[in-house]
This record gives sequence, structure tokens and C-alpha cells, in this order.
Amino acid sequence: MEELEKVSIRRIIGPTPQGAAVLVGNEKKTFAVFVGPYEAAAMVREINKEKLPRPLTHELLQNIFIGFDVKVKKVIVSDLADQTYYATLVLEQQVRGSDGALSGQRSEVRIDARPSDCFVLALKNSADIFVTKDVFAQVEDVADQPAQFFGLASGGEPAEETGVEIPDALGDELEKALEDDEEPDGGEPDGDDDSEKEA
Repeated sequence: MEELEKVSIRRIIGPTPQGAAVLVGNEKKTFAVFVGPYEAAAMVREINKEKLPRPLTHELLQNIFIGFDVKVKKVIVSDLADQTYYATLVLEQQVRGSDGALSGQRSEVRIDARPSDCFVLALKNSADIFVTKDVFAQVEDVADQPAQFFGLASGGEPAEETGVEIPDALGDELEKALEDDEEPDGGEPDGDDDSEKEA
């Protein structure tokens, strides 16, 4: 059984040249995961309970989950390799019998995924976020670092202890992303920065 540390999204800082910095952690330690601007915008939409006129990628996934009786059980930041984070999306599906009725049994599926997508789906489903003890031991604690540490002029507001309440300043790039009706190809951070990012 893997050892896990429960964490939450404590702050979003952006934009950076790579997109935005999502600060994830608990009372012991906070670490940064760099994500693209569109993924960060999706997180902000969930935090602010904003509804879109038409579904984007994460809304499409959510609708598929609902249609197939699938629940997002939890997400895990499961690995850190070559300064890149990896995550696991843990899904639970209710099993139906031959008559189509729910049998009471559940099937668990684990899917390799990007942390940014996992964070959005966790927020959308109020699912817990975890990080493996091994990864947690490797990451640098940035809890007390100013926004300038991430190459930014200003930072977001800290999350409330009872939930996530993020930032009042995400910059023009994220504001534009919130207004777009569809996502472009990619959306992953680019560049040769040495900061830890996601896969």
C-alpha cells in the first residue's frame, strides 16, 4: 500500500512564462506545479463556480463520467522525474447487473494523467488530492516564498483553511483564457526553465 500525504490547492500564482504556478501542500510543506494558462483558467473557473455556455474538455470528461456511473475517487501526484510531475487519476465505477440495475459493487481504475487535469477534475468533484510520501520528501518547500520567486510581479491570495479560494490577480493571459470558447492544441508549459513542471 503506497503511503500518501493529503494536500490541497493552496494558491495559484500567475502568469509565469510557463503559464501559472499552482501551490499544493499542507501544514508541513507546500510545493509548486507549473501548468499552462488554459489549465490554470479551468481551475479558477471551478474555484469560482463559473459555468460555461458550452462544455470544454474537462466538462466533457465530467459528463462522460456521469453517463457511465463513474466517480472521481481521488487524485495522486505520484511521481517526480526529470523535474516533471506525474499524476494518477483514481476512478470508481458502479457496476450494473445484467438487468441494468446497480449491483452495489464498485470497480476501481487508475489512469496516468497530467496533474493539471487531475486538479481540475478534483475541484469539479470535490475529490481529495494526495501526493506520495516519496514525492513529498523530494519537493522544495515554497510556502514562504514571495511571488517574485516564481518570476511574478504579484501573487494570489492564500486559500482559506476550509477550502480553496484563489487569486485576485491571474493576469491578462488567464483572463483571456477564461473568455475563450475552445482550447488550442497543446496547452503544456514550454521553454527550458529549470522549474519543476508537470507531464
